[in-house]
Amino acid sequence: MHGIATERLLFRTTTMDDHSWWMEYINNAEAIRFMPFTLGSADDSRAFIQRSLDRLAKDGSGLNAIIERSICNSVGMVGLLTQEVDGVDELEIGYHLLPSAWGRGYATEAAIACKEFARAHGLAPSVISLIDHGNHASQAVAKRNGMVYEKDTVHRGVPAMVWRYIFR
Repeated sequence: MHGIATERLLFRTTTMDDHSWWMEYINNAEAIRFMPFTLGSADDSRAFIQRSLDRLAKDGSGLNAIIERSICNSVGMVGLLTQEVDGVDELEIGYHLLPSAWGRGYATEAAIACKEFARAHGLAPSVISLIDHGNHASQAVAKRNGMVYEKDTVHRGVPAMVWRYIFR
């Protein structure tokens, strides 16, 4: 999705240099409460970015750095990820915003852009988001993206809700 732009946001491929600004996320207990990170861990920050880079090399999916266009400021990581869910490969819209970017509609704007990119390029018959039961903010983003709750699952040993949007 490198180069995709919305009204306020620009998608670009992540690099290991993103580690410095991504530490805002890793340093915030509220931000990482649904993630398997250790508060303040630079190693977790680098590993998260490396995992996205590895995905990109493996299957072309992964998170993108999201930049607020008017001020060229990083606001988070959002993208399309190939995930195995209940034995089936699914295309997930994943979104993680820096705490300083919360409450501005960036997650919804970027998630909608991901959905429309997947639709326009015929990447899958549907898209999902895997969301923790307690993550009400991410559930609200999924709803604003037209997704509906489908089922509960266990993903990588963690209970999760599957939210889905079916392309028609």
